[in-house]
Amino acid sequence: MKRGTAGRRWTWVLLGGGAYALRLGLGKDSTLVENVYSRGVFVGLRWLWDFTLGRSPIPLLYLLLAAVLLRGVWLLIPSKRARGLSPEWRRPSQLTPEEYRSDIYVSAKTPSVTTKIGKASLAVASWAGALVFLFYILWGFNYNRVGVERQLRLEAVPVDVVALRAEADGTARSLAETRASVAGAAKAALADGFLPRGLEAEVRSPLAKVLEDAGFPAPGRPRIRPLWPGGLLMRLSSSGFYFPYGGEGYTASNLTAAERPFVTAHEMTHAYGITDEGAANFLGYLACESSADAVIRYSGLLAYWEYVFPALARASAEDAGKLAARLPEGVRADLRAALENWDRYRGPVRAAAEAVYERYLKSQGIAEGAKSYDRFVSLVVAWKRRAVR
Repeated sequence: MKRGTAGRRWTWVLLGGGAYALRLGLGKDSTLVENVYSRGVFVGLRWLWDFTLGRSPIPLLYLLLAAVLLRGVWLLIPSKRARGLSPEWRRPSQLTPEEYRSDIYVSAKTPSVTTKIGKASLAVASWAGALVFLFYILWGFNYNRVGVERQLRLEAVPVDVVALRAEADGTARSLAETRASVAGAAKAALADGFLPRGLEAEVRSPLAKVLEDAGFPAPGRPRIRPLWPGGLLMRLSSSGFYFPYGGEGYTASNLTAAERPFVTAHEMTHAYGITDEGAANFLGYLACESSADAVIRYSGLLAYWEYVFPALARASAEDAGKLAARLPEGVRADLRAALENWDRYRGPVRAAAEAVYERYLKSQGIAEGAKSYDRFVSLVVAWKRRAVR
C-alpha cells in the first residue's frame, strides 16, 4: 500500500473517531450545538440539499445504491480491477515495467497474511470512519441540540391513569368525528384513494408552521419519498427512516393509507433536524392535527391512539376494553388493517433489527432507547396542560 493511500485511510479513521468523541464531549442539551450547528450549519445544509439534490425525480438512495453496484461490477472486471489496485496487490503480469521495477512492488511482492489482514482492516475502518464523520457533519450533531421539552418549557412527566383515561376518551371521540368527516369513507379501511394529492406538500406546510410557531427553524423543502419494496423496511421493524447522506427521508411504500400521513410527518420532522423519536412523534402529531385535510388529521389521531390506548390498557384493562368497544367500525377496520399488514412481516429479522436500533439510539445518547417513542403521550399531555394554563 502506498504511503499516500495509508495516510488517507488513517485520516478518515481519525476524523470518524474524532466526530464521535466530540458528540460525546458536547453532551445533551448543548446550547453551543443548538446555536452554531442546528440553527446555523444544518440550516445551510438543508437549503443546499433541497434546492440541488432534492430536485432529483429519483430518490437519492436509489442513485447511491446504483453507483455502488456499478462500482462493484467495474471492479469485478479483471483488467479494470487490476487498475484500481495498488501495485503490491497485483500480479506481475498486471504491472507496467516501471511499476514492476519500483521499490514499492519489490519490497512487497509477497505480502504476508498478517499484512493483508491489516490492510483490509484499515480499509474497512477507513470507510467506517468516513461514514461516521459525514453522518455527524450532515445531521448527527442534532442529537446534541437542546431538547424539545426545554425549548418549549414543557413539563413532560409520566401520565397517571386519570389523565390517560381522559386522553384516551377524548382521542376516541375525535377519531370518530374526524373519520366521519372524510368524504366517501365507509366502514371498510381507508384506501390510498382517500389520501390527498401531493401528500408531501400537504404535510410539509402545517409542519413548517408548527415548527416556526414553536421557535424552531424550518428551512427548505425536505423530501419524504415512498421506498420500494416497502416490505423490506417493515421486516426491519421500520415504517420509515431519514437518510442523512442524501438529506431526505423514506416511508415504507406499503403502509396503509391511514398510517402514511403521520409517518411522513414524523420523518419530515427528522429532516428538519429533530432527532428525538418522541419529539418527532409529538411535532408530527401537531402538524397532522393542524392540517386542513381530514385524512391527515385522522392519521395523526390514529397514531396517537396507538400510544394512548396501550398505556391505558396497562393501567386499567377494564377502562380500555370499554373504550375500545365504543370505537366506530371504520376506525376499528383501519386499526385491524394496519395490524394485519405488519403481521405479514414478523420474523427473526425484525427482532434482530429492533435490537440493533435499540443499541444505535443508546449510542446517540438516548438512554431510553426505543422507549423514547413513548414520550409522545407525555409531551402531548404537557402541551395541552400548558395551553390550558
